[in-house]
Amino acid sequence: MGYVYAPFVPIHALNATSTQPRRSLLRQALALGIVDGVASSPLCYLWLPGNFIVAALLTEYFHLSEASYGLIVSLPFWCNFLQIFLTPLLARHWPAKTITLAGAWTNAAGWLAMTLALSFLPRDNPAASLPVFFGFFLGFSLLASINGVAWNSWTQEWSPERLRGKYFGFRNGLTQAATVLFLVLVWLVLRLFQGSLVALQGIFVAAVALRVWSNIAQHRLRVSVVPAGVPRSLPWREQWDIIRRSRSLIAFIIFGAVWGFAYNCLGPFYPVFMYRQLGLSVADVSVFIILNSLSAAVTMPTWGRLLDRHGNKSVMAAAILLWPAQYFLWLFLDRGNVWLLYGLWVWNGFTWAGFTLGQFNLLLKLIPPEAKITAIGLNTAVTSVFTAIAPILSGGAITWALHRGWDAMTVYHWAFGLQILPALLSALLLLRVQEPKASPLSTVFGAMRNIRTLGAMLGLTFLANYVFVKPVKKDGS
Repeated sequence: MGYVYAPFVPIHALNATSTQPRRSLLRQALALGIVDGVASSPLCYLWLPGNFIVAALLTEYFHLSEASYGLIVSLPFWCNFLQIFLTPLLARHWPAKTITLAGAWTNAAGWLAMTLALSFLPRDNPAASLPVFFGFFLGFSLLASINGVAWNSWTQEWSPERLRGKYFGFRNGLTQAATVLFLVLVWLVLRLFQGSLVALQGIFVAAVALRVWSNIAQHRLRVSVVPAGVPRSLPWREQWDIIRRSRSLIAFIIFGAVWGFAYNCLGPFYPVFMYRQLGLSVADVSVFIILNSLSAAVTMPTWGRLLDRHGNKSVMAAAILLWPAQYFLWLFLDRGNVWLLYGLWVWNGFTWAGFTLGQFNLLLKLIPPEAKITAIGLNTAVTSVFTAIAPILSGGAITWALHRGWDAMTVYHWAFGLQILPALLSALLLLRVQEPKASPLSTVFGAMRNIRTLGAMLGLTFLANYVFVKPVKKDGS
């Protein structure tokens, strides 16, 4: 069975450890882990420059061009690539908890500094504000990339393996609820204050305050279990030999690179199109993101059952083919039929949920256990580079066309149509992957870093901060 979405379970259903002191320490750790996940959700969503809130900040409030915006949007994926080299160096000197906490506090401080700086940046001079935003989001992205790996490693120290399926299923559900609640509150605030910059700054300050609460919970969280021993890896050259012989894994990595390029070439620009060409406000767009999040959360258990029944590759291929179907309608969107967006965003959340779960499950099956770390690093590096290049190229192309006087609505419509081609190509590449019958791994950290990053752009913060677990059968296997 693959790794599927774990459903809601009552927190009292979690088992305890054998001794009373260890039981109390474990309960405290699990409770603080939930506080950490829920309280950190708003800032985990905001750090991605492709989300609709930051897209409005950069393009509507400070009038950055599509080319400049595309450059900033690419930063999380460049950092996903760079962290492969940086994280091992940090891990040699500090434990995972220290790296996690240092990154979390620095990120919160950076967001507070940027929020204050917004009051002093010129709103009519993009050339002056671009270097400031580039520096801030480069720092946010690098911290988040390193922090994500360290946090995943640290969770193994305080969450017993026998409880992870139930616990993280419950935690993931609360994180989903927190995401939707945050987006609803954003909608209310922006609607009440008519999308003013001060209202946006208030949202950022609230997110930082919640992150401080999350950081305090992390500080109080103490190790309650002894981490299991890590099997010794093969020499580096032997791992590369194994990977080169894994044709399905190579095909999967190529598929991931093409699909990442296909999505990210225009994914971050859909909010920009809705703001500038359809005339929608940030509050209007937030309604679509809320619908997108609810659709993904509600349909995830169903997708999980389909993946178990029909296999990951076939379900993923169906999701990929269903996903771009909505974008044919984007070719005809204008200010007279914006009501179509309600159905489009519901459909997007529905198809994204199935694709995400299928991609994670399939990757688990393809990665050779004896070359796990090298395979994950290769997958992350290749897909990150192609996903990072995409918004730079598309943003530059859109800006080039607009500067030559082309009609903006027509430019975006053509761009939406061209995006469909690489998406369909990725589906054909996926069919070349041979899916094994059983998953050889019990857990993989960081394997879904890029897909989590892309998912959070859509309001699916629970995917950005998600812990994928294998459900435990009744017989304990």
